[in-house]
Amino acid sequence: MNKDVELALLYAPIVHFDRNDPIPPRAVGVTVFGETKQSASFPKRRVEVPEGAAFTVEYAYYFDYDIGHMYDLEHVWVTVRKDGAVMDAQGSFHGKFLNMLLPGFPGTLPPEGTHVHAFCQPGKHAFLAAGELTRLFPKWDACCGREAGGPVLIGNPFCAEYSPSGKDLFVPDALDDELCVRYMRERLSFEPSLEFEVRPVDTSLYMPWETLFGLIPRWIRAECGRLRRLYGRE
Repeated sequence: MNKDVELALLYAPIVHFDRNDPIPPRAVGVTVFGETKQSASFPKRRVEVPEGAAFTVEYAYYFDYDIGHMYDLEHVWVTVRKDGAVMDAQGSFHGKFLNMLLPGFPGTLPPEGTHVHAFCQPGKHAFLAAGELTRLFPKWDACCGREAGGPVLIGNPFCAEYSPSGKDLFVPDALDDELCVRYMRERLSFEPSLEFEVRPVDTSLYMPWETLFGLIPRWIRAECGRLRRLYGRE
């Protein structure tokens, strides 16, 4: 096993999902930062390794779907002190990032040893310190039900602005978007319960970010092809 993956597993978050959420993570790309550096999977963020820290682990959770589009990539960052204890943690929230460790805040849980708790927003998969904080998001329930569905998203690391080639790394067309909306409304829409349960993420899903970066465009193209076959549109 890759050494960075081994280290990441020692600090892997305990992820809580809404019990009705039908979309599991497909893979987790990990990067271990020994010094402050720009993130490759979250291009808008410079990942910090502050004074007193040994390293920061970045976890990039890939889901085939967000309830509003095909393709979803959300993050947790765990900063570790030189003595091996968790020093800090943040979770991504729709292009931003929020603190995960809020001692005494209602609904939050302290780390279990080296593992922080992360609550996954129903359908949207942003990470929060407590499940009840989902209610801060406008239409948190409607977006999973009557307003579910959307196109194929070309996420930041894969769009022309950030990709190494300077070009979009996958290019869906109008039919792909149409079928994506239909599939999500018919097969993935659900009513959030705001009752959260731990769903262990299998260790086999963890891999270096560079490996996951190469797989995601292939998975998107394959999923678009699967929907065409499913709806007889090939």
